[in-house]
Amino acid sequence: MKKALVVYTIFILFIFGCEKNKKQKIETIKQSVVTKKDKEKSAFIKNVSGDETVSKQKSVQLQTMEHLPPYSFTKGIYLNAYTVASKKFQAILDSAETAGINTVVFDLKNMNGHIFFRVPKLRNQKGKIKPIVDIPRVVEKLHQRKMRAVGRIVMFHDQFTAEQDTLLRPQNRKKNTVWKESKRRKAAWLDPSQPQVQKELLKIISKAASEGIDGIQLDYIRFPTQGNIGDARFHYQSEDSLTAANDSTFINRTKIDIIEDFVKKVKKVCKKYNTTLGGDIFAIVAWQRRADVQNTGQDIKKLTKYLNEIHPMIYSSHFAANFGFRKNVPNEPYYIVYKGTKLTKKYADKNCRIIPYIQANSWKVNYKPEYIYAQIDAVKAAKADGYILWNAANRYFKTLNWIRKYH
Repeated sequence: MKKALVVYTIFILFIFGCEKNKKQKIETIKQSVVTKKDKEKSAFIKNVSGDETVSKQKSVQLQTMEHLPPYSFTKGIYLNAYTVASKKFQAILDSAETAGINTVVFDLKNMNGHIFFRVPKLRNQKGKIKPIVDIPRVVEKLHQRKMRAVGRIVMFHDQFTAEQDTLLRPQNRKKNTVWKESKRRKAAWLDPSQPQVQKELLKIISKAASEGIDGIQLDYIRFPTQGNIGDARFHYQSEDSLTAANDSTFINRTKIDIIEDFVKKVKKVCKKYNTTLGGDIFAIVAWQRRADVQNTGQDIKKLTKYLNEIHPMIYSSHFAANFGFRKNVPNEPYYIVYKGTKLTKKYADKNCRIIPYIQANSWKVNYKPEYIYAQIDAVKAAKADGYILWNAANRYFKTLNWIRKYH
């Protein structure tokens, strides 16, 4: 009887022990699942919020990523972000490589205001950021082909932000409301002198530069020139008026001063990441006529003190047919490219490279091989440092085939 009782007791303890171990295992598994879910949830939240804080190791890798220096003669091509993120990208690179292209300029922020890579802690992010471009990955692909990676960032033309935040736009001095360059179109221009506008742009530039890109290229780095400009009142003008009222020795700033000061700030950011800095200018600005310089704020001599490269956008289709007393400027690309390039060289700092954008599309011109060849010949004859092909639709295969034959 006692023996049976001992056996029964041992059996009960065994069963209890098994149940206890089973519960402990289940609790361990549950805890493991919960921990894993928490980690996944945390990663998801971090990704959605745009917080791209990387590990120290990855951060160091990006900051020490070897940059490709500028080529002695740049042969560049412009691509929009949608092309870079598409299957077409590889095909264009294949064709570009056979044509001798050594530099690719691609959009990181366009004139609509869309930003194509993640930038944390920006105002009004929803709908503005479209993270379709992985900068380090694009840089790696281009470097494999010995091509420089240059990010184009549009500055003060920003339709999205202009519509979302009217406080960042110029004011209308007559109607005491916000200024808009056109009654028919949506607002597109921000106030270049507005501190918050500059702060946001510097944040975007800094983030792009930290991703290992070879160069930053600033576009629309100017004041608006269309519409009733006389009605527009900019932040710096209001600020200077208050200062001058209390200081008779104060000298009011100009648009030229504002643009120069901003480019100087950008240069400091690029220098930190060992990234080259380029700037696009209106082709007509190459002539440096007083009215054009004062309206845009683009003084070549002052800008190029801080730029590694300047890019006059010299498209023959954008000039009047009789410009410069020519008979048909749109179809005389050699003349206009040569003239615009030489004038840019005349006014630019000697340490700044001159690399004009040339037309690679058929808008308003008789587009054929000779049209492209004439532009390249003009660039070389003017002793520029290269050229960049511009086709907004990125239809380059025909042009690249012509250039391959040219070389």
